[in-house]
Amino acid sequence: MIAPHSIIRVALATILGFSILPCSAQEQETMRLQFITFPMVIEPLEVELLIGEGKTVTLNVPSNEFSETLRVPPMASLVFGKTVMDEVQKKPIFKIYGQGKPVAVPKQLVLLLRKGAAMSDGFEVRSISSDMKDFGGGKLLFVNAAKVSVGGKIGHQPFALKPGAHTIIKPKLEENGRLTYVELFYALDGKAVPFFSTLWPVADQYRGLVFFYHDPNNENQIRIHSFRDFLGTGG
Repeated sequence: MIAPHSIIRVALATILGFSILPCSAQEQETMRLQFITFPMVIEPLEVELLIGEGKTVTLNVPSNEFSETLRVPPMASLVFGKTVMDEVQKKPIFKIYGQGKPVAVPKQLVLLLRKGAAMSDGFEVRSISSDMKDFGGGKLLFVNAAKVSVGGKIGHQPFALKPGAHTIIKPKLEENGRLTYVELFYALDGKAVPFFSTLWPVADQYRGLVFFYHDPNNENQIRIHSFRDFLGTGG
């Protein structure tokens, strides 16, 4: 015969087990998304993400920091746009501005690379793993939003990016352990043209993002937009 207190322990273990499992399962069955848009804007831009049949969530997407984290169910495609009124059918429809495939990881950084000043001009959607093992502290994400190939040396490690491509690098540090050597080039008439060199600070407390782009006032000039994402402050 089973003692009453044994039955109580089994019942409590069963209840606790069922109370824990749904939370754990829910954690695994959601995608955690953060967003950045480019070209650079002063104020975040608004856009909607389609998360179900006729269901959207409104996002405010910055260009100089990660957005707040959005948790959504797993989706085969990330579809962005705006809900507008169809003047013919007299009912709301979803106008698509851009769409792309998420990567197969729970935590992602989604880049919205606009074709113009506004979200409504359309944009490419690029998803990147933002898990710490893939894009953690001390690493740099380079995104080529220019129309020409770019490249250079980061911590004396060479890299090259075609238009629209990106890469993540964990650079070697100089002897002081806080700076890394950076030298950047862009392609012009089959030649590598240097346009930037310096020592950049790198630390495990943050990760860096660097966008290459054409100067809007001079299409022959390549510039960079960079910022740091300090870990532990969001997401």
